[in-house]
Order: sequence, then structure tokens, then C-alpha cells
Amino acid sequence: MSGSAPMQTVEVATWIAAGVAIIAVGVAAWQLWLAHRRARQAEQLASRVRELTRATESHAEQAAGAAQGAHSHSRWAWEQVKLAANQLAEARQERRASTQREQWEWAYAMTTTARELVDCSQELIRVALDAQVAPHYRLAAERHYGQVCQWWQETVIKALARTSPTLELQHQVITFTGVHHRLHGHIGVLLRAAETNTVSDTDPLAKQAQQTGQELAGAHRHLQRAVSDSLTTNPESQDAATQRGTGSVARAATPTAPVANAPRRGLDGPRQGRSGQN
Repeated sequence: MSGSAPMQTVEVATWIAAGVAIIAVGVAAWQLWLAHRRARQAEQLASRVRELTRATESHAEQAAGAAQGAHSHSRWAWEQVKLAANQLAEARQERRASTQREQWEWAYAMTTTARELVDCSQELIRVALDAQVAPHYRLAAERHYGQVCQWWQETVIKALARTSPTLELQHQVITFTGVHHRLHGHIGVLLRAAETNTVSDTDPLAKQAQQTGQELAGAHRHLQRAVSDSLTTNPESQDAATQRGTGSVARAATPTAPVANAPRRGLDGPRQGRSGQN
């Protein structure tokens, strides 16, 4: 009995050691499974991180390409803006030059026609008062005067419509036209009296016609000075009232019926030079 007790103690200890070893192996196996599971989770997380990194890099490349494209488009748009600005500046310069050139042409046409109207009206007065002048020459001078009256009417209306006359120029045109209207009536009466040889240089009618002719020459000088002053004014800076006043000036510039029935002469642009007397 005493010998079997130690053996039982050894067996119990052996079984206890075996149980502890089994428990340790189980715990180690469970820890190994946990470690393997954590390793798989870490691998999956690393794979997701790599995928996110690749997606981020792809998006970054796309954003860089879009930024480069936007930069190219903005540079192209800026070049287009500069080109449009240059074209606009050239167009404004061409328009300014064209406007100035047209203003010079119409100024020359208006002053030349006014000068011719002064000359031919004075010549017609001289012819009407000269009893030695042949009737056909008087008729030719009368016809030429009628033509010049019509040319003046067409020229001044188109010149005022196609340019930007100053208020002073409009005033001088009205003044010149008003004096010519009075002279026009005197010439008509003078020619009718010349046909019956009932007029001479000393008659009040002749003196009145000559004085009005001199007044018309003075009005022409003032008109020419106003035209010269208007050429130094920028047409784009004219006040809006100038444009509104042009219509009334054009209506005032319309003369009465010509002394003789003159053939109509088209005037598409400024008339260069003076026409000869018929």
C-alpha cells in the first residue's frame, strides 16, 4: 500500500502535466488562428489601400491632364481675345480714317458747290443787266444756274446726312441758304424784266440783286470758315443734339424751284471740280 501511493501521485502528476500541455497546445492553436486571421485582414486592408492608391494616382493623372487642357484652352482664349482686340482697334482706326476722309470729301463738295452757286448767280445778274448779251447766252446762263441750284441742294442734304456737322456749321448753312433764297427771288424778277428790256444798272431791283449777291459771297466765306473749323473736330465726340439738328438744316437747305427747268443730275458722291458753263 505504501508503495502504490507514490505511483498514484506520479500518475496524477503526469495526467495533470498532459492536461496542461493539451491546454497549452489549444491556446497556441487558437492564438495561431487569431494571428492568421489578423494577417488575412491586414493583407485585405493592404490590398484595398493599394487599390485606393492606384485610383488616387489615376484621378491625379486625369486632373493633371484636365488642368493642362484648361491651361491650353485659357491660353487659346487669351490669344483670341488679343486678336479680337487688335481687330477692333484696326476697325476703329479704319472707321475713323474713313469718316475723316468722307468728311473732307463732303466738305470740299459743299464749299465748291457753294462757290459755284455764288459765281453763277453773279454771272447771271451781270448777263441780265447787260443789254448787249444775246438771248441764247442768257438762256444758257439761266439753265446753268438752275443746274447749280439743284447740285447745291443735293450736295448739302447728303453732306449733312452722311457727316456730323457742328452747330456752327449748321447755322452757317442755314444763313447761306436763306440769303440764296432771297437772291433767287430777285434773280427771277430780274430775268423777267430783262426779257422786256425794262431794267438797267441803276434800277433799285438791280442794286438789290447785286447787294444780295455780295451778301451771298460773304455768307459763303463764313460757311467756308465753319467747314474748315469743323474738320478739326472729332466726329465721334459730337453731341446728340447735333444729330437732331441736322434734319432741320437739311429742310432749310432745300431751295425754291429753279429759275429754269434744269435736267436732274444724280449725285452719288461728292462732286469734284466745277462744271463749265453751257
